[in-house]
Amino acid sequence: MQGKSIREMSRRQRYLIADIFIAYFAMGLYLILIGSALPSIKAEYGISYGVGGMMMSAQQVGYLVIGIFTSLLARRFPVKAVYLGLGVLAFIGLALMMVSGNPFVLLFAMLLTGVCKGSTCNFGNQMVSTLSGSNASLLNLAQAFFAVGACAAPLVAMVCGASWRSAFAITIAVGAVMFVHGLRVTIGPDAYVRESAAGSVDFGFFRTKIFWLCTVLLLCYLAIEGSVMGWLVTYFVDSGAASEAAAQLLATALWGALLIGRFACAWLSTRFQPHHMIAVMALGVAVCFTGLMVSRTIVPMAVSTMGLGLFMAGMYGTTLGGSENLMERYPMCMGMFIAVPGIGAAVTQSAIGAIADRIGIRGGMSFLYVLVAALLAAAALFFVYHQRKQPKK
Repeated sequence: MQGKSIREMSRRQRYLIADIFIAYFAMGLYLILIGSALPSIKAEYGISYGVGGMMMSAQQVGYLVIGIFTSLLARRFPVKAVYLGLGVLAFIGLALMMVSGNPFVLLFAMLLTGVCKGSTCNFGNQMVSTLSGSNASLLNLAQAFFAVGACAAPLVAMVCGASWRSAFAITIAVGAVMFVHGLRVTIGPDAYVRESAAGSVDFGFFRTKIFWLCTVLLLCYLAIEGSVMGWLVTYFVDSGAASEAAAQLLATALWGALLIGRFACAWLSTRFQPHHMIAVMALGVAVCFTGLMVSRTIVPMAVSTMGLGLFMAGMYGTTLGGSENLMERYPMCMGMFIAVPGIGAAVTQSAIGAIADRIGIRGGMSFLYVLVAALLAAAALFFVYHQRKQPKK
């Protein structure tokens, strides 16, 4: 198995890994809960599809901007302070959405959730990668904890019923627990490579082919996942395919499939090469997304939704696992892995909302076919790149 397993780490390192897992759980919870609550927020505050799309895009803008600045902030301030400070912003954003329906407040609140998401992804992926030596299995396990939170979110929404504010309050409480746990972490140079503030930043990864292949894969994947994450419940309800309760159950099924898929990918990553797994997952995403879009009844929609979750599950961690240790060699690389794909995700969220205002939510979701086609092309090039680097027998 490539890299170092969690059993080979020190107690201090395992505590930090556990804190990252908690942060991923919280991130899955608040991101999916926002998507689950969006129909209720939309109805209560009287916002349009366009404003809903702008809210999703504001989240992506925060995600991509902080992807660049996290590493820069960590060069000038204590890493732990930046890690904890940015990590609580999502919960401040949720609190703002609970008290105001002003579009500008909603956009700012979503921006904060995106900043928190970008910070968690940046610190989490880089620290797990550095501590484990880019162990794809451990990277996928971190993503699995995101899926646990994402799977719990629709259940929290269902338990709270029409009171989406109660669901947000529960999530804010989880954020408080996460912050208290994080106060005890120690982030040393073995976990986060911190460049000197006076030194130059090395952007040498821009000259590597593998960086651009991974970036395109992440761009397509994040745009598809973010759109499905944000619009799925609205899509099911507004297309008339399911009631709101049934749509919440389908969202739970999606993240249940993602959870199973991510644990499966953590195991499969110890037995198969990343480029083989990426090729299979990209093809599966294309088939299942097509099934979701052409279905008109609940059963094929449910099957396609769960299949989509299974095949999307390991895309992120497996792509990073196949990045040839770029994050360890170039501290700014993870920021670019967040920022550049975040641009595509932000544009996609707004495009879906704008198209849906004109021709309906089904037409808006059809825009994702562009990303699915690009994902297939990038996966093919990623496969060829790694195959050519395999030693000749």
